Amino acid sequence: MSWMNLFRRKKPTVNTEAKPQQKTTALTPKVNSLAVENKDLSKNEITDKIPSAAAVERLNVAKQRHREGNIAQAEAVYLEILEQEPEYADAHHMVAVVNLQKGQFEQAEKSFRQAIALDHSQTDFYSNLGNALAAQNRIDEAYECFKQAITLDANNFSALGNAATALLTLDRSDEAKPLCLKILAAFPDDISALLNLASVHLAQHDTHSAIAVIRKGIVIEPDNVELKIQLASNLELINQLDEAKLVIEEVVTLQPKMPRASLIRGIILRRQKELAGAEQSLKTAIMQGLSPKEQIEAFNQLGLALDASGKNAEAFKAFQQSNNIMAKVCANDDIDADKFMNDVKAINSYFSNDKLAQLSAKHAATVDFSPVFFVGFPRSGTTLMEQILKAHPQLVTTDERSPLAIIINEIRAIAGAYPQGLENLTAEDITRMRQHYIDICHRYFDDLSTKRVVDKLPLNIVHLGLAKLLFPQARIIVALRDPRDACLSCFMQKFDLNNAMANFLDIEKTAAAYEAVMNLWLSYRDYLQGSWFEYKYEDLVADFDATVTTVLEFIGVDWHEDINSYRQGAKNRAITTPSYRDVTAPINRNALARWQAYQPNLQVILPTLAPFIEVFEYDK
Repeated sequence: MSWMNLFRRKKPTVNTEAKPQQKTTALTPKVNSLAVENKDLSKNEITDKIPSAAAVERLNVAKQRHREGNIAQAEAVYLEILEQEPEYADAHHMVAVVNLQKGQFEQAEKSFRQAIALDHSQTDFYSNLGNALAAQNRIDEAYECFKQAITLDANNFSALGNAATALLTLDRSDEAKPLCLKILAAFPDDISALLNLASVHLAQHDTHSAIAVIRKGIVIEPDNVELKIQLASNLELINQLDEAKLVIEEVVTLQPKMPRASLIRGIILRRQKELAGAEQSLKTAIMQGLSPKEQIEAFNQLGLALDASGKNAEAFKAFQQSNNIMAKVCANDDIDADKFMNDVKAINSYFSNDKLAQLSAKHAATVDFSPVFFVGFPRSGTTLMEQILKAHPQLVTTDERSPLAIIINEIRAIAGAYPQGLENLTAEDITRMRQHYIDICHRYFDDLSTKRVVDKLPLNIVHLGLAKLLFPQARIIVALRDPRDACLSCFMQKFDLNNAMANFLDIEKTAAAYEAVMNLWLSYRDYLQGSWFEYKYEDLVADFDATVTTVLEFIGVDWHEDINSYRQGAKNRAITTPSYRDVTAPINRNALARWQAYQPNLQVILPTLAPFIEVFEYDK
């Protein structure tokens, strides 16, 4: 997803009893998001040491004190027991639980492992070790612990809930869903499981189903403020702004010092063009204290509100602040902006007219299936045009789920490198990959007998050589926008980071990425004659009917009256790109020549963009 997922999933649940639990709610530590090293946790030998009856009785009394909130008193007893009986596994476990609740995650991990070494039959030892690993951002290893707990007891619902949370954090929503459903089958009113199920729906771009689950939770707990915040946030995603505002205003009235409520309120007010209220609410949220990821969203939204108010200098600073926080938050992630740039340069060096002709001759084939590849530099209006094309009954669009990305990964797996590995592929390899692409399209869409696939992913502009190799008759549509506006918009936009988007955190790197990508496009268009068509975002805004008609004619379909109602269709679906808030609004000229208001901030990149301003005729 391109927008920040404000949906807060349930935190992993800690069990204090060394036996299966029957609910997913218990002592809950503050846990960060969950990466790793998998260890075989099932090979320890159970010790023959049996705790004395006195030790068991003392431990049970201490646990009761623990449940009552007397943690220090309980911890002292646990430690005394271990001095007398150092091989009492559950005492080690309870010391670990205390350390986990105190935020001493490494010490908690050590004690949980000591407990497991003494007794590897206890499901909660593994589940709570998973929590300690989760708190150290070791997601994969944490999940393995939760999975081992479930292996020991398939009905340990705390472990099931924790495993679902870990899988969601790992972007494995398909695997998380059955775990959520199993919990809800046993406990239909379990709010934690409902929240996780709603997260599953969101991860699968089914916002309407997520909202239905949240509404069910509110029926169960009508005073649950967290659920209402989630409802407002998700209503905003599907453009139900009036109801979203009513819900969030109720929350802010009840909890005026809740920063996330102020953040959601600010987002909604900005979209309703109540800019002064939005600015105040967003600044309030920032002052009240947000998590780093929420700060990213808050500063970005503040920048958008200030931009709409004409406070451009302040807006640029807000966007810069958002991007700086994003860079720090993602510093330890496996994201490499330079790798994207190196990949683009390698592709540009590899493909040439002669190379494409050589490969095409080697893999010549008659292909009936002919997709349309719809590309462009990010923030060039591709999502708007995609929603327009999606309204046409003879077209289907991929919503940025491009099968081409899957094929590229397949090439790397088979040939070891891309694009250089293309040299090593046989005709049979290409035929199989071509069919794989077609099969993916048939999985995406029920009936393609009368429809044409529009494969829309802006940065597939880098991979058009491969696209034409697979589908020689494919058509290519390239969205253009004033390079200055495109770069500024990328800098202003909060993307989910990957190697490409990481370049947009800095305005100079944004311009360098534009230069690399669009130089490659200029090379492509020299030898893809007759199969490509450029249109300008500015022309679409100035003359909607004429521009859309020309695009449709290039694709090979006629105008259809459903095009006129594209906005209604967009409102009723969850749009997964950063433009979801824009494409449902009436087309206006506000974003045209926006760069002029930011000239002092853009002076450093204008020399880089000058050649493209000229070649794409934005200097007129």
